[in-house]
Amino acid sequence: MKFLPLSDQDKQLLLNLHQFIYLSKEFIDKYIYIGNNEKNNYRRLSTLEKAEYITSFALPIHEGHKRPSNVYTLQKFGVDIVEQLTGITHWNQKWGLQPQVWYMHTLNLAEVVKSFETHAKNVVVKEWISEAKAHFKYDDSHVIRPDGIMVLGKTDADSNLGIMMEMERSYADRKGIIRKIEQYNHFFDKTNEEKYAERMKAYDYEVGFEYPVKHWMILFVDDNGSMGKRILRYLKDHQSIVTLKVASKDDLIENPFGEVYRDLVNPQDMTGL
Repeated sequence: MKFLPLSDQDKQLLLNLHQFIYLSKEFIDKYIYIGNNEKNNYRRLSTLEKAEYITSFALPIHEGHKRPSNVYTLQKFGVDIVEQLTGITHWNQKWGLQPQVWYMHTLNLAEVVKSFETHAKNVVVKEWISEAKAHFKYDDSHVIRPDGIMVLGKTDADSNLGIMMEMERSYADRKGIIRKIEQYNHFFDKTNEEKYAERMKAYDYEVGFEYPVKHWMILFVDDNGSMGKRILRYLKDHQSIVTLKVASKDDLIENPFGEVYRDLVNPQDMTGL
């Protein structure tokens, strides 16, 4: 381990890795070491890796691409630096020992969240909860496992929107989609308001939300441009207790606050968030 003087960009890298767990070299070039020479970025990442702040894996990051790319995550020393910067950490050492099966979801959703951050005007992205933190088992036999939760709200507002995201790719099947909605409907069921309040309080404690969430929404993110309509077709005879929308990843990256969403009520119409 070697102690290095860290630039603001280095610190942002460590904080983003803690937030998203895995990030691609392409993402880091675009959003963190902005305006730097790509070779210089690579050298800096190599220096941080040799000093044991981060580690990398050579992995495929796009469907059908055989050539791998570098995917980065934190090493223990990087986690320690994050704790110094923020006072808290939520980390599992195994994430840096080998890539987890959900790393592709993380890479894709990191792009979506950054797009919300960069396009935000009236509201801001207040928080991102990774899949590892968003997983919640309750009532002994029920569980929800969104691929991540984004919290949106006005800067000075105490009431925020929590968006549970599901990253769907070409192999998602009807049974799996319906099962997810049934799980969410059970979780958000308010038939017994006292139990619902206890459940949400327990979830808030388990996740450790920094900002209170009053309203909830489920967003299916379509990775290939065709899954969105298919998901709505799968669910045409089903209902969602909370608002459910679908949108393509490409549309969300281009204009996340535009009319790029479809919902269960009027699946043929494009609407805003």
